[in-house]
Amino acid sequence: MLQTKFAPLATHLFDLTRSSHFYRSMVVALTLGVTGSAFADDNANQKTEQDDAQATEKVVVVGSRSGIRTVTKSPAPVDVISGDQLQKQGNTLALRDILAKIIPSFSVATVPSQPDGYGSVARSAGLRGFGGGHTLVLVNGKRRHVGALAVNKYGFVEGYQAADLDLIPINAIARIEVLRDGAAAQYGSDAIAGVINIVLKSADHGGSITTTYGGREHYSGTDRNGETFQLSGNVGTKLGSDGFVNFGYDIKNQDATTRAGQVSGDIYSKVNGQSDPREATFDRNVNKLGLPSVEQLNLSLNAELPLGDAAKLYTFTTAGWRDAITGASYRRPNSRSAVTEIYPNGTTPVIALDERDYQSVWGVKGDNFLGWAWDASTSYGKDTQKHSTSSNLNPSLGTASPTSFGLQKYETYQWSNNLDFRRAFDIGFGYKPLNVAWGLDYRKEGWSSKATDPLAYKNGGYIYTTGDNAGSTATVGTFGALVLLPEDEAKIKRSNTAAYLDLSLDVTPKWLVGIAGRFEHYDDSSGNTLNGKINSRYEITPELAVRGTIGTGFIAPSLYQQGFASTGIVSTILDGVRSDVYSKMVRTDSALGQALGAKALDPTKSTNYSLGLTYTPLKNLNIAVDAYRIELKDRISATAGLTGTGINSILAANGFSNVNYVTYYANLFDTVTNGVDVIADYTQQLEQFGKLRWSLGFNFNETRITGIADNPSQLQGINIDRITRRTKGMITDADPKTKFTIATNWLYKKIDINARLSRYGSYISPSETVETDQKFGAKWIVDLDATYHATENLSFTLGADNLFNTYPDKSNVIDSLGENYYAQLSPFGLYGGYYYGRISYRF
Repeated sequence: MLQTKFAPLATHLFDLTRSSHFYRSMVVALTLGVTGSAFADDNANQKTEQDDAQATEKVVVVGSRSGIRTVTKSPAPVDVISGDQLQKQGNTLALRDILAKIIPSFSVATVPSQPDGYGSVARSAGLRGFGGGHTLVLVNGKRRHVGALAVNKYGFVEGYQAADLDLIPINAIARIEVLRDGAAAQYGSDAIAGVINIVLKSADHGGSITTTYGGREHYSGTDRNGETFQLSGNVGTKLGSDGFVNFGYDIKNQDATTRAGQVSGDIYSKVNGQSDPREATFDRNVNKLGLPSVEQLNLSLNAELPLGDAAKLYTFTTAGWRDAITGASYRRPNSRSAVTEIYPNGTTPVIALDERDYQSVWGVKGDNFLGWAWDASTSYGKDTQKHSTSSNLNPSLGTASPTSFGLQKYETYQWSNNLDFRRAFDIGFGYKPLNVAWGLDYRKEGWSSKATDPLAYKNGGYIYTTGDNAGSTATVGTFGALVLLPEDEAKIKRSNTAAYLDLSLDVTPKWLVGIAGRFEHYDDSSGNTLNGKINSRYEITPELAVRGTIGTGFIAPSLYQQGFASTGIVSTILDGVRSDVYSKMVRTDSALGQALGAKALDPTKSTNYSLGLTYTPLKNLNIAVDAYRIELKDRISATAGLTGTGINSILAANGFSNVNYVTYYANLFDTVTNGVDVIADYTQQLEQFGKLRWSLGFNFNETRITGIADNPSQLQGINIDRITRRTKGMITDADPKTKFTIATNWLYKKIDINARLSRYGSYISPSETVETDQKFGAKWIVDLDATYHATENLSFTLGADNLFNTYPDKSNVIDSLGENYYAQLSPFGLYGGYYYGRISYRF
């Protein structure tokens, strides 16, 4: 295990509460020396996992802004997951992975190490087959800021920034509300596939502490098996006579995991035409691709103070510190990416991520301003990332090359201001009141990138004098990492002003109708958008209801899509003259990009349809079936690499003869996604043997490309595709079309056992030809945990995620680097089973 840099801070947290019941409880839990299960307090919701699971009349905020309703009365599908449920779901309490277990249409990419180091730490996660940029995240109903870098699926570069769910302490969460429906007309950009609202605990007393330890089964050739320690907790106390302060924290120390294969082929240069004798003894398990090592600390504070009878002052803040190290591919000493005087046996570079993240929200709300309930708030969030690399070199610097480099710094901020009103109007004629909500939003956001170390990209002109590469020029720049030149740097910002109106009315005791509209103005290429939504629910019988929605929406281009650029450099000698040739990802407003048809990005526009049934045939049985259709126009992704004779001619004519490969973000295609969610739960009373809670989830999701943008005029007349067959396949075939789960929870006296069986359907890893596509079969995964409640406050758990150590099918790609031993697109990971223990104490 890593020696965590946050250990002194953890000790300080203990010291702050040394004289309190909280401190004594922590000491009791920690000195037991074993790990077990969460048994979190959830006073904020006044409902815990100990309540009857069939008490589904949970109050939710998402779904309609004009009135708070319950899950069963909502006109759109909403899932409510309590804090206790979150704590029971698995090993290291990563929120995105927990949601993927519980919600059938929520998926998480199992991304191996990536050049930016960030994509394998904050992996892409979203609803209904879309990435995180299509799902809006709220905390206590307020928009969550996004990360400084884009989070892409493996092999599909969309470039959307997304909110990082794993920077919020699990033990600080009272419940999560997941709206599985398009809601851009209510909440604005990003809410195409749905909305996730994280509600923080607001208890004014008590708390909990949980500690977890686990790791993966030993894997041949590596000791990198993801051993993880996590300590989390929360404590509440009164603020004044009627207010509260609730504090949460989460400390995690995670070792790296790799399942890479062995490097094949010659490692060393030939010796007098013969293989180097060291080939026979070289350890070929040298790749480190996989999940990163992570040291992480998350803190949260949620507070509220009444200001007399008229208003309440509230604030909540989250802060996260994360250091991560991701592995890269091995660099052979006989290649042009080596300097044997520095690394005689080659090297495996690592990429380091140093991230600092925070968001603070302050507001005042009241129940009666001229009859209106009101809420005024301001929020500021910022994410800063510094990237560096070690065990690396810039070969073009030769023996003078450093082995550690700074790389880049990325930063993003978001300042949001909201004024919201809500009121119920008695309109007479026997109707229930008309619920009206309206509000104004103003948001300012910025993004920047900066190169930090010139030696990471400097061309030192080194020429090999011996070995297989004698007379050749060395590769320029560090390996396994993105490289930014000063010309790639960006600093951009924009503002957004919005107004919305949301109405709902119970036309009859059985029929609810809602309508919403939202106007937004961006001061960049997104311009003006006007979106609307209508939803309805009709109760056919007390047991059976039908519900549906139709709405339009949009996703504004991310600042990353507008501002990101990077460079690859190849040094060549032609006719005795040395020159650098560049491969570039360029901004859409750059002269280089515009020479090849790049232009300002338009918003992606959506039309959402949903139709569902809810059915309660028995007292303890609930069934919900919701079909959906999401049509997107002008979806954004990076183009294929534009290269070849025709591209070179265009570039040379525009003064870019030293560039031979270009890609940029563009509105490239239209899609339609059709799917269905099925969710059911049933509680079975076993009398003296306790009770069983059954749950079933099923999702079918299929995406088709319905249109591809024509090549711009600059590319007319040359044979070039801006979107390749492989990219098309990543959109339509790389995710399983079906996911099925069945789970049971048996509660018997002091025993609490959870079992889950999940089936992930087959999928295809596409390539540029049908013959080289790979199809991977469906897999069944079993999760199991057992908890013993020793007392009302103390509990122990042993558990396993992927109990039977199931792996995806092996890749059949001929891979001399040993990178792709298993399917990189696996929806459940490629790292085998994880086995853990946990102990929890509440007070």
